[in-house]
Amino acid sequence: MLKELYHGDISPSERKASPADKQTQKWLNLSAEFERTLTQEQIETYHKLSDMQGENASRDNEALYIQGFKDGAVLMMEILSK
Repeated sequence: MLKELYHGDISPSERKASPADKQTQKWLNLSAEFERTLTQEQIETYHKLSDMQGENASRDNEALYIQGFKDGAVLMMEILSK
C-alpha cells in the first residue's frame, strides 16, 4: 500500500458510491422528484447549491483524511516510544 500511495496510485477522492448503491439511488430518486416541483430558475439554484454542498463535503473529507494520517502517525510514535 505504501508504494501505491507514494506513486499516486491510491486516490480516495476517486472512490465514489456505486450508482447501484441503495442510498445513492434513494437520493437520485428523491432529487428527481423534487426537481419536478421546481421552476427552471429554481432547478438551476438547486443544482448550484448541490454543487456547493458537494465541494464543501469534499474539502471536509480531505481535512479529515489528513487529520487521520496525522493521528495515525502520532499513535505510531507513541506506540514505538514505549
